[in-house]
Amino acid sequence: TLAFANYQHCRQHIEQHSLRLRTLEQIARECHVNNAYLCRLFRRYDQQSPYQYLLRLKMNHAAKRLQQPGALVKQVAEETGFIDPFHFSRVFTSVFGLSPANFRGLRQ
Repeated sequence: TLAFANYQHCRQHIEQHSLRLRTLEQIARECHVNNAYLCRLFRRYDQQSPYQYLLRLKMNHAAKRLQQPGALVKQVAEETGFIDPFHFSRVFTSVFGLSPANFRGLRQ
């Protein structure tokens, strides 16, 4: 259906640009849909909101980067679009149940 095609397009756009996307409004604008429609698409075809999906992609990237030797939490936060490393740590902890520093310690 057209709705599913729109959902797939938006999801693919989020995947391809997850590191630079920051807000639901930005996602909707770049996908040429409005915020409410974007959220309805994700509610219909996914188990999470578009913003939750974006955060999950960012945190998965962050986890991979934190496994690399010499990766600093501050650098990874900036790479994933977080200006404040403390906010990044809170989000990372809410997704993985561990702080970035503790996560890095487990992997090394």
